[in-house]
Amino acid sequence: KDTGAVLARSAMAGTSSFAINNPTYAEGVILVGLSDGRVQAFNADKLDSLWLYTDPLGGQPNCPITVKNGYAYTGFWNSEVTDASFVCLSLTDEDPKNTTESKAASWRYVQKGGFYWAGAYACEDYVLVGTDDGERGYRSDTAELLLLDPVSGRLLDSMSGFTGDIRCSICYDETTKAFYFTSKGGYFYSVKVQKNADGAWKLGSKRQLALGGMSTSTPVVYNGRAYVGVSGDGQFTPYSGHNITVIDLDGAMSIAYRVPTKGYPQASGLLTTAYENDANGGVYVYFAENTSPGTIRLLYDRKGQTSPALTTMESGKKVAYALF
Repeated sequence: KDTGAVLARSAMAGTSSFAINNPTYAEGVILVGLSDGRVQAFNADKLDSLWLYTDPLGGQPNCPITVKNGYAYTGFWNSEVTDASFVCLSLTDEDPKNTTESKAASWRYVQKGGFYWAGAYACEDYVLVGTDDGERGYRSDTAELLLLDPVSGRLLDSMSGFTGDIRCSICYDETTKAFYFTSKGGYFYSVKVQKNADGAWKLGSKRQLALGGMSTSTPVVYNGRAYVGVSGDGQFTPYSGHNITVIDLDGAMSIAYRVPTKGYPQASGLLTTAYENDANGGVYVYFAENTSPGTIRLLYDRKGQTSPALTTMESGKKVAYALF
């Protein structure tokens, strides 16, 4: 990491499609999503291949890989109206002598529309993941939130009525005990997972907030606020309404303010608390936007703030501060 020198190299079993997700590291294993519904595992020390999973339905490996208790959870995507799998894979190398052994899934869950950028939340009791809506376009209300048993894959509960594909990771906030996510239909959502009187896990307490544009940005939640990237009228049209939206989670859940950007801040932001104890007492959130050149924006925010504190003038427009 200091010099850029290559320390190890290993051939993958195939291409990584659009390479839009980073590899995942856990428990001494590196996991990489590959084209045609595959996941390959490597030893992290020497990059020796351990095993290769190939899903019967194939698909693009567009989802992040989440690992919990020695199991990896990820989904695949074939088309907006085609079935695709969400799978659970054990990290165990059952045959150390075979570097590309055919890995069997611990379980699979098949969904129409599949899973695209849908990162799961996993804990001891359940796995929570969003789906595409199974329809062309992104305005129908048929996307689902799935609550799955982490060991068996059994559907514990589901919730529909989300506008457009859920194409972000599910974010949990310990303070509010709520899960947050966005939709391509232009909404910010909050739900909770609780046990009912019979001891079964159930989804409930759904809240939603219109963002004014589609979002596939995984929310960054901290200190009663959420930060998401939102698209303008033209996904790849500069200065067409793209923005970073700051959401106040207290009370009725409302937009505190928006900061315009040149391009669509399509992915998750990165928040640092390193300067929170300074005189101003705020946090900094970094967003990259999907345009050329790929600008990195810097947002400064603190509780109660209602307008952007740092801006840049570009093409006669006041936009979020351009760090790089």
